Amino acid sequence: MGLKRTGLLFYLEKLYSVLVGAGFVLVITRNLRPSEFGAWSVVSSVLSYASMATVVNYWVTRFRARGVLESLTTGLTLSSAFSLLSMALLWALSGAISSSFGVPYEAVLLSIAYLPFLYLNGAMYSALYAVNPPLAAVSEFVFETVKLLAALFFATTARVTLITAMLSVLAGHAGQTALLVAFTRRDLARRPSLELARRILAYSWVNALGLPASIVAMADVPLISHFASNRAVAYYTVVLTFSNLVSYSSTLGRGLYPSLLQSHENAGERVEEVLRFTLLLGVPTAFGAIALAPNLLYLLNPDYAVAGPALVAASLASLVGVVNGLLADVLQGMERRDIEVLDPAALRGTYIFRTVVVGLVRSVLGVSGVLVALFLTRGEVEVAAWARASWLAAEAAAFLMLYSLARGKVSLRRVAGSATRYAAASVPMCLTAVYINPWRIREAFLAVVAGGAVYFTVLYLIDGWFRRLAKTALGVLARR
Repeated sequence: MGLKRTGLLFYLEKLYSVLVGAGFVLVITRNLRPSEFGAWSVVSSVLSYASMATVVNYWVTRFRARGVLESLTTGLTLSSAFSLLSMALLWALSGAISSSFGVPYEAVLLSIAYLPFLYLNGAMYSALYAVNPPLAAVSEFVFETVKLLAALFFATTARVTLITAMLSVLAGHAGQTALLVAFTRRDLARRPSLELARRILAYSWVNALGLPASIVAMADVPLISHFASNRAVAYYTVVLTFSNLVSYSSTLGRGLYPSLLQSHENAGERVEEVLRFTLLLGVPTAFGAIALAPNLLYLLNPDYAVAGPALVAASLASLVGVVNGLLADVLQGMERRDIEVLDPAALRGTYIFRTVVVGLVRSVLGVSGVLVALFLTRGEVEVAAWARASWLAAEAAAFLMLYSLARGKVSLRRVAGSATRYAAASVPMCLTAVYINPWRIREAFLAVVAGGAVYFTVLYLIDGWFRRLAKTALGVLARR
């Protein structure tokens, strides 16, 4: 399957997960007591820390894409060991977690059962993604579907509780496990390699270096809550509901990284094609979120309509972040020194290390900007808007750093021309949506449909690349 079809499959899976998430909320989440929902959030956070060692799966993808057939079984061996260690540690701390955070003890114990799935599925998914990304996307469809079916089963046969909610998600993981085993059965017949295991562990220091970046980035909400108010936090976080839609366009490029790991032939052309394809939806989504910022937030709650400036900044930050993610994939996908060099310390000279450092710098800049916003502004809306603007500045700085590293491998000149035409086609799209001026959900759907029709019609007239893409797609549909 080509890069475009692979990306489209991942994008559809992301949209499907949003719909399933909405269904899950209707069936399960809204029926939980606030205390149970809060406990579930705590359990999710605990599992995030308990599964940090899954970073070793990064190397499973890299080695498997380059033909090392023992990558999966070696990764599974390491994941099994880390899983057992994490399970033992979580079991030992279960009483303290329950009493300290007010989480039911049985919920903490049930969370231990998640860990084997998180670790083993992670290894199998990483190996499958390296050689057959579309099948990896299919496994995500299965996870979401089984999760929702289990939720419906519990909702119709038993009372919805925190435990049944957790069991629903656990069922989704189990369904994904079964499919991943079927998809990777040939690799599972291989014997693990002790030498490869040592190499993966030795190399994983680079990935461990990236963990502080996510920890630093998570400091923004507590800081805003402490120095401003929880209402400011609400304005700051609610905009993610729509700015994340911009980020979803990054999934259109999910096939690029394993493709570059396998071969560098025509790499420049592939990178340009994926960038064009990703921005094809990323640019109009960002423009639409900006043009309808107050309207979209009003749909969630009329009180949130004033947070429009925060959504504008968040949407732009997401769009730049999409490009940054692709540049990072290009740098890491074209790096080969990790295959040729056995000394782990030599990784400091690779693009893998440099992209991790860029991520850490981005997080520090973003959180520092949030602190500046807290001390220089007073209003809750202003705090949220400037805090989001700080992340936009951080993403812009990260873009400059990543592009300076990738300049010899990627030319954005022709892609910039396409992006300009996407922006030009987005203007009449936005004018159409603003004219509709949606303040209700059905009006918002009308604005999306009408605006989308205008965007693609105008783009068909002004962009030759999209015109060829549309004709190819129509030709494929006609043959079927």
